[in-house]
Amino acid sequence: MGRSCVVLTHIETFIHSCRKSPTQIYFRDSDDNGKALEDMFDNIHVHKPTSVTGTNMLSAQQVNHFEAFGFLLLRELYSPEEMAELSREVAVLMETQPAKSDGPDFWSLAPFIEHSTTLIDLPVDDRIYQPMEQLLGNGFTWGGSEGVSGSFNETNDHQWHSDRGGQIDLSYRRIKIMIYLQSMRKETGALRVIPGSHHAPFHTMLLPLQEQKQDTSAGVFGAAGGDLPCTTLEVDPGDVVVFDHYLFHAVYGKQEMRRYVALKFAAKPETEVHYEALRAHRQDASTLHESLRHSEHPRVKGMVEGLLHWETKLG
Repeated sequence: MGRSCVVLTHIETFIHSCRKSPTQIYFRDSDDNGKALEDMFDNIHVHKPTSVTGTNMLSAQQVNHFEAFGFLLLRELYSPEEMAELSREVAVLMETQPAKSDGPDFWSLAPFIEHSTTLIDLPVDDRIYQPMEQLLGNGFTWGGSEGVSGSFNETNDHQWHSDRGGQIDLSYRRIKIMIYLQSMRKETGALRVIPGSHHAPFHTMLLPLQEQKQDTSAGVFGAAGGDLPCTTLEVDPGDVVVFDHYLFHAVYGKQEMRRYVALKFAAKPETEVHYEALRAHRQDASTLHESLRHSEHPRVKGMVEGLLHWETKLG
């Protein structure tokens, strides 16, 4: 094993627990740098939703997959007809709502679904709500939404990073859901993730990537960002990506018309530290859209009452 070899024993533990056999995981001193790890990651099974007693709950295997690896890819969660309606509604909001725009090829709005009487139902739909309740527990909170079209830079990439990298105890779970409006493949904008990177110490080992410059990955690991070992979550319209907000992820080769809707959630904030962590990313009660703050829908009320509690307590 060469001097630049890094043994990732915590990922080995995850794979060992799933496959019941030891797996060696490493970066190699050769032209196929990281090939063994990359091949293993690409072969990680991506689950299709399994109906549990007639509900949209995740199976025990899916929950285990998320706990260990930090992501799920749920195939065909929405029908073609539903995706067509969603795409039309996104197009309407893009035409009517003022948003952040870095040039003609990028458009971003947050909050997003809160401006639509149709899209606002996404988080209370069983297909989203029940899995979030399973993964985050009772009293989980709404964390906001965003709509994005295009790429914010000329290189059409988003270098490796964690949305909540190294900010708080990783045990306080936060989740992001991505609903893409187009098919995404590895070289055309599909999300890439590093399985297990939401766990310490692996997460800590990857924090130098937070610099997010074009040469950061090469400087840290001796390989370009696009060559780091990862799992690529290739999707078609109707598929849904669910990932832990601490997970390291990246995108390369974004399509000009790459569009998605993102939904964000967090576990019930039990401490002031939890609430301040949400506030740091504008996920506290002060940013709640009026349609949610005063909603009479029982599921919506449940997702915002924890935030309103801390707002009253802390101001």
